[in-house]
Amino acid sequence: MRKFNMLSAKFKKISKKTLNSQQFYYWLSFLIPTIAFFAYFACNNFNILTVDLGQQYVDFFAFLRRNLFSHPLELIYSFNNGMGNSMIASNAYYLLSPFNLLIFLFSPGNIPIAILTIISIKIGACGLSGYYYWKKQDIEPFYALAASIAYALSGYVIANHFNLMWLDSIILLPLLINAINQILNKEKNHLILVTFGLWVTNFYTGIMALFFGFLYFLSKIFFVKKGERWTIVKNYLGKSILASFLSAFVLLPTFFELLSGKANSSVNWNLSWQFNAPDQLSKLIDGAYNFHEMEAGLPNIFMTMPFLLFLIAYFLSKKIAWQNKLVNGILLLFLLLSLIFTPLVLLWHLGQFPIWYPARFSFVLIFFCLDLGIIFLKNEHGLTWPSKIILAILSLGLVCCWTFLQNNFAFITDTNLIVSSAFIVISLLFIFFIFTHHAFAGIFLYSVVVAEAIISMVLSLNNLSYQENYDFKNYLENTTLLTQNLNKKDHILFRTEKNFYRSDDDPFTSNYNGITNFNSITNAKVLNLLANLGYLHNSNSVTNNGGTPLTESLLGIKYYIEPNYDRGEFSKKKQLIFNNNIHRLDLDNYPIISDYSQLALLKNNEALPLTFLIKENTNKTKFVQDNPVYNQELLFQRITGSKQKLFKNIDWPDPQTHGVNAWPGSWMQYDRKKHAKQSTISFNLPIDYNGSYYLELPNGVDENLIDLFINNQQVDFVTRDGQNRLINIANNNKGRNVKISFTLKENNLNLNTANIWCLNTIKMNRILTRFNQKQPRTYQKNSLVLQTSTFKIKENKIFASSIPYSPNWFIFDHGKLVHKRLFANTFLSTKLAQGTHRLTFVYLPIAFLIGILISLISLVYLKLHLD
Repeated sequence: MRKFNMLSAKFKKISKKTLNSQQFYYWLSFLIPTIAFFAYFACNNFNILTVDLGQQYVDFFAFLRRNLFSHPLELIYSFNNGMGNSMIASNAYYLLSPFNLLIFLFSPGNIPIAILTIISIKIGACGLSGYYYWKKQDIEPFYALAASIAYALSGYVIANHFNLMWLDSIILLPLLINAINQILNKEKNHLILVTFGLWVTNFYTGIMALFFGFLYFLSKIFFVKKGERWTIVKNYLGKSILASFLSAFVLLPTFFELLSGKANSSVNWNLSWQFNAPDQLSKLIDGAYNFHEMEAGLPNIFMTMPFLLFLIAYFLSKKIAWQNKLVNGILLLFLLLSLIFTPLVLLWHLGQFPIWYPARFSFVLIFFCLDLGIIFLKNEHGLTWPSKIILAILSLGLVCCWTFLQNNFAFITDTNLIVSSAFIVISLLFIFFIFTHHAFAGIFLYSVVVAEAIISMVLSLNNLSYQENYDFKNYLENTTLLTQNLNKKDHILFRTEKNFYRSDDDPFTSNYNGITNFNSITNAKVLNLLANLGYLHNSNSVTNNGGTPLTESLLGIKYYIEPNYDRGEFSKKKQLIFNNNIHRLDLDNYPIISDYSQLALLKNNEALPLTFLIKENTNKTKFVQDNPVYNQELLFQRITGSKQKLFKNIDWPDPQTHGVNAWPGSWMQYDRKKHAKQSTISFNLPIDYNGSYYLELPNGVDENLIDLFINNQQVDFVTRDGQNRLINIANNNKGRNVKISFTLKENNLNLNTANIWCLNTIKMNRILTRFNQKQPRTYQKNSLVLQTSTFKIKENKIFASSIPYSPNWFIFDHGKLVHKRLFANTFLSTKLAQGTHRLTFVYLPIAFLIGILISLISLVYLKLHLD
């Protein structure tokens, strides 16, 4: 017994010492959210890849891991990026977080697990920085811990965990507000360092945090003595501006790239509401998330029930000055209106409506609400009973609202309702009977918030599905083996594509120069050109779907990767998945030159080099929207100088209808018959030529309107943004028939602008072969330098290319700088006089170099100023 008492006393002593250790609380603030998030995925086979994380970001991480230390110039400019583009702004948006260096601790095949580790540690860092900030408010440690985990596992973080590049701003936001508080109190601070971190790690969410910091500063400056205000304002603005100049090496090139891409589009700043305000209450419930909420849902503002009630109690408290409540209330109202009022939504998102992931700034709202909750806990010594009754009535009203909204939102289930209602009751019990009444109040609150935050996380994540990590690993290993061998054999600059895809950013993972691309920092000219040529696209992505042998040859796609249909048996975890197959019969025109265990490599012998000589032509290339055949032939004629037509328009055969009525006196317009079980229009098309046949579907005829069948086989023709598109329906099938069938999903179908085309591939190949025989070769010396072989021309010509134009490209002929020009509204070119030439293309990122100079000058100024 005595021994037991000694051990008990020793345990109490250690426990007391631990609880009195600040280090213990800091570790707790970091480890609990880190372990909770990581453990969830560890229990689900570590599968973290979903939506953009699996379809975009993982490819950037594979690119970063392959190039940072071995080919660092690829991080300035890369032909993996679309048809060739700067990587600087893309790095600034996706890859500059110092946490990303952790990826080098993992093998390439384990990049998904590396990403899971990075996200988990970032979430832990959110808790750590939150605790650091709130502990500075001189509050009981467990109250600060409770706020920190509510922040780290908030609805915003869980809803956007796969947008991991945004998480750095969430980490830095508490440090920013802490630095602003120190400036207001005329204390030593690190505002320059924090502002620099926000600009560099992710400028997009960084500017949201900085804008909130500015609003927060304005809300506090009026409480400073008049005589001291100007000094404090100068200090705040001076340090903020200096930090921005220090970040110029990132901000300046990014700004100019945004001007030529995403910022180039126009938006209507009308006075309207983006969301229905009362519906926003649904997002306060536990587990308020699913796939629909990503795409077209409401802003994510979950912050746990205790802190939601603390926020309300803040404004009910009589211990807090009304002036503070007024100013904070105005700021809170502004943030709430920013969730739903269109001009404010656009203001926060840099003048662009967010595509998926609504209200990307809402982490600042959650932080501010939690901060007001902490102020309540710090200042209040017990609410009055009238205030408690008001709080209870509002809580009951919120539960009733959730019940009323249950049928409107799939994520509001009976489980969510019961869990959320239970935590509201527990929170009310805490405020009524435990807060300020018991010594264990802090531990109790922390336990409740931890439990609710983790339960809400689990409920939310259970609504999502994730890709298997081995699918990415199999894709990476199989495709990189092929591209490594290909790049060793062929040293001339060329492009490669595939008739299947894992993601729109496959070129980054597999290290090939493709055209497929998905990037928030897009090249608008390239995107418009590919859209005009018929490639499937939306506002920030384009896929290798919709092309023809003509477009592939003109764009320099020399090699094609397709599934090896003779592959043997592979276990599920070793089998390469060929989802998203592109229906292309005309690929049979390309001979197979290499076989791999699960892939085959095809060669397009008529593909143009990426640089070529063409005749002078003063005519402008005017592409026509939604006319891919015309645009393809126009580009072909501008390059080759040929006047021959390659596409022939084929007459539609008579239709065979079932369950539909043709419009009287109309052409190819049909209505669905009433009560018809199935409504189908079919055409039996005789194939009279040995060429490639294409069905051109007009803009608006998509998978929501019809099902399409070719020879009774359903064709996947999923669209993105509306456009006319070409679907390959036959290739070298002269003497046969092709059956084209449309099954209506809606009540009517208008095909009067649909066309059938035949591409004369024999004529095309003959012209392109003759054209290619006269072309010099171009080699890539490194990521920023291209060089041609020596060549001679007998007359003035244009040295054109399919390399996207950029003011950062400089062209030298035998060392002498020549004037560059724009070709086909998109590409780089220059005019050459008759004689002997050897061209060198050098990519110099001017804005990046100027930005570096500005940053260095600012650093010197800062050093001298500090000294």
